Amino acid sequence: MSETIRLKVVQGTDKDRTFEIPPGGSLLVGRGDASDTQIKDPAMSRAHFRINHQDGEILIQDQNSASGTILNGSPVTTARVKVGDTIRAGDTFLAIHGLAAAAPAGRRNIANLIGTEFGGFQVDSLLAKGSESIVFQAHEIKKDRPAALKVMLPQFIQDPQQQERFVRAMKTMLNVRDPHIVELYAAGKSGGLCYSAMELIEGDNLDKLIERMGVDGLLDWSEVWRCAIHIARALETGYLRDIVHRNVTPTNIIRRRSDKVFKLADFQLAKAMSGALAKQITEPGQLLGELHYLPPERTVDDGLVDSRSDIYGLGATCYALLTGNPPAQGEGLVNLLKSVREQVPEPPSTVAKNINPEFESIVMKMLAKNPDDRYRKPAELIVALESISKSNRLEADAADWWVG
Repeated sequence: MSETIRLKVVQGTDKDRTFEIPPGGSLLVGRGDASDTQIKDPAMSRAHFRINHQDGEILIQDQNSASGTILNGSPVTTARVKVGDTIRAGDTFLAIHGLAAAAPAGRRNIANLIGTEFGGFQVDSLLAKGSESIVFQAHEIKKDRPAALKVMLPQFIQDPQQQERFVRAMKTMLNVRDPHIVELYAAGKSGGLCYSAMELIEGDNLDKLIERMGVDGLLDWSEVWRCAIHIARALETGYLRDIVHRNVTPTNIIRRRSDKVFKLADFQLAKAMSGALAKQITEPGQLLGELHYLPPERTVDDGLVDSRSDIYGLGATCYALLTGNPPAQGEGLVNLLKSVREQVPEPPSTVAKNINPEFESIVMKMLAKNPDDRYRKPAELIVALESISKSNRLEADAADWWVG
């Protein structure tokens, strides 16, 4: 490894202290005055172990310590170590981290961020890859909390002015709070890469849920109703701030495993990248996977996109949750576009029985080809959804919903 590494105390009396070791450097770890660390751990020897960063390798050498040097749970005298390894000395645990070195955006391999510190986050593992970004599971160092770190691919945002606009737009969402919107923790630029960090939700996106329906069976319509009202509330929060999500699809909705609360992701990204994302529809195949859920107006260059477009996306998602398939079908881009623009889908009850007819009517109205025939704004949709809750004894499990 030819980059500076960082040795961090992750458990013990000196927790969160860090020591940098550049290429060619050496660090004597111990509690004594002659050590480079002087860690206040009485169980640690005065000179406990030395770590050398030489010739692209990291070597650890025990210094005849009283309790031994433990690498990843095993005692060692001399051993090679790597980023991500944990070392115990006395009652102190230390971890080896990398430092993400700045590099020209066009030549940066984002996958190499794993095991490094980036933008104030320790990057732990890969969560997902998309057409515009890579998402990592990470840990925010300063606030000591888990996070989902989304790093935009360099080819997607190369122009410095566009990068600055991206960061500014993202940061305007930092104070937006809603129980059904994935919370944004931070946004910025590091090493020529734009990133955003948000709360890490333990659960599945609805795309995976729909995939499993062939085995697990269709959802009860009442669960789909809960999804509709949760996400409609998220859209209302955006509507009050003049924010259009533009990409309400199963991929961007997560059902939290602990309480089955539905949360809408990428609201912040939608605002920051709305112009670029809208333009991508002209690139053949770029959004083919999302086209099944896009409103007709999003498939034309001059189509007016507003909150009614988000309502369509939610309706298409509900349709897929009810039937196991999106409302638009077609082989290839041309046929799929024709279906999105012209073909009214069959009512969900033709596929799945025992669907409440009032709820089915709401879903079909959300899917109207003409935006004027849909609900004008999320608040109207919420009223319609709530109107069937009492007669059907439905609970949204979000009595504390607020717009913050």
